[in-house]
Amino acid sequence: MSGVRWATSAIVCAVALAACAGQPSLPSPSPSAGVSPPPVAAVGGTAFPRTLQADRMVEVQIETPGDERGIVVSVALDSPYFGPSGTVPTNVLLEPGWLARLRVPLGPALCPAGSGSSIATVEVRAYEGADVAEREVTLEEGALRDINATECRQRIATDAAAPSFATEPVVSGDAVQTSVVLQRGASAAAATLTALSGNVIFTLEPAAGSLPVTLESREERTAVPVTIRASRCDAHAMAESKKTFVFTASYDVDGEAITVEYRAEGATQEALQALVDQCAAESESDGIGGQR
Repeated sequence: MSGVRWATSAIVCAVALAACAGQPSLPSPSPSAGVSPPPVAAVGGTAFPRTLQADRMVEVQIETPGDERGIVVSVALDSPYFGPSGTVPTNVLLEPGWLARLRVPLGPALCPAGSGSSIATVEVRAYEGADVAEREVTLEEGALRDINATECRQRIATDAAAPSFATEPVVSGDAVQTSVVLQRGASAAAATLTALSGNVIFTLEPAAGSLPVTLESREERTAVPVTIRASRCDAHAMAESKKTFVFTASYDVDGEAITVEYRAEGATQEALQALVDQCAAESESDGIGGQR
């Protein structure tokens, strides 16, 4: 993914998709200080780590170029590639030589994308002070355009047959019995579900003979019975898993192969968490390291 640079005469920012490192502890504002908010300058390139992918968040990386310290109190993103996601309050230190990272959620992808520039609004105050300066920052759009293109392609499948888990999972021994439901959306295209997959922690097995299945244009809904087991629950696997409750579905829509992600939520997530807890407890008792 290409680097993203944001620039105005006073501010330049880079957009990245990466995990936030711990920041130094921050002070309470001192209204009597009367110190102006510091300037903001550019930092390096971009990344797309798994830690933020599941939550669809971008990271804005900024720093102050001089000796002044400050606090970023909010950030907002307005882009022709995504719907609005609102202003995000932050409390992030701007320290000379320190990389400040601001996590910003993306709104829904706009398909097709609109026109105009992508703008971030960053509010900054002095390290000791109450005055807040608002900066509008123009983004170079390569990374946002790539994310939009990927999500719009995936929407071809989800608009035809959006995947989700049934709302009433059944826990049976070391497994959860449930269904992956395909629900017709805005598209009338026929969509063939060709595969369902688990993740680092969970193995998902469709019922024998249930795939492939096609949601025809005239159909609104169909379901595939599945069995989910916690196949790994060792500490290493849990540390590596950044999408513990995210699963994948593969489709063929109008001859195009598309893979999308969907998340276990509500009762299904609770049931899966119970499987992990049970697996971890049994593994600790047996001393087998948590791998099945």
